[in-house]
Amino acid sequence: MGSTQSYPRSEYWRLLRGWLHRNAMYVGLCLGVFLALVSFEVLLLLVLPSNELTRYLVVAVLAATAVGFCWTVHLAFLAHEGKALNQLRGSWGEDATVDALKRARRRAIIWDWVDGVAFEKGDIDHFVVTRNGGIVVIDSKWRSALSKTSAYELAESARAVARRGVGLVNTVTDRSSGRHRGARAAVSVTPVVAVWGAAQREIPAGGRTVEGVPIVKGSEICSWLASLSGHDMSEELALEITNAVRDFDQRRREALSTKVETSLVGDARAGRP
Repeated sequence: MGSTQSYPRSEYWRLLRGWLHRNAMYVGLCLGVFLALVSFEVLLLLVLPSNELTRYLVVAVLAATAVGFCWTVHLAFLAHEGKALNQLRGSWGEDATVDALKRARRRAIIWDWVDGVAFEKGDIDHFVVTRNGGIVVIDSKWRSALSKTSAYELAESARAVARRGVGLVNTVTDRSSGRHRGARAAVSVTPVVAVWGAAQREIPAGGRTVEGVPIVKGSEICSWLASLSGHDMSEELALEITNAVRDFDQRRREALSTKVETSLVGDARAGRP
């Protein structure tokens, strides 16, 4: 399993770094207040009678002060950066799916998977090689509600992810042995949307199909994967495909990183902000 950081989480940290940079003065003031409180609490620890209860009390107050400072800065960030909450919810959904995939592998439902396969535009949240259901590309979502319109939007997004998955399979199997090129047509790629959050209550048991795309409760994604059949895959081919996908992802990330760095250097030379 790949340990690549998911796109929502990467984007969340990018937004946080940008917000901290733009609001460095205000964050610095909060930090100054925090350090003043810590200094006062340490002074109390030195002045008050030295006993076990006093030490526990001061340490508890110090911990509460540190948590309060971090929480205040985090709330301010979420309140001012509108996109951050969406990215945070996205990372929750992807993390929850990763936990489900770990269970699926322990139960011998899947062979392996790769998280966050990067493309120039978009990504594949989870590229999963199952034992009996071919390849599944999972689009993880965290939603508080699921309207008819949003369900169609999720299905359309999953179809786009499936197209990336098909292209990816074609690419990595073309780079494999001739035997794999011949077997490529037999490798199926199935899209599915795993919905986490309160919106799961609006999805029937076993999921629903919208425009040919299954939309299932995140809590049921493991059992949904277990229900797939008719596209058996050997362990040898499964592991070669996942390793090839990881190699592809690594090269693509390096290429995208180089492209971003080149763009930043060009902007700096041109005097653009």
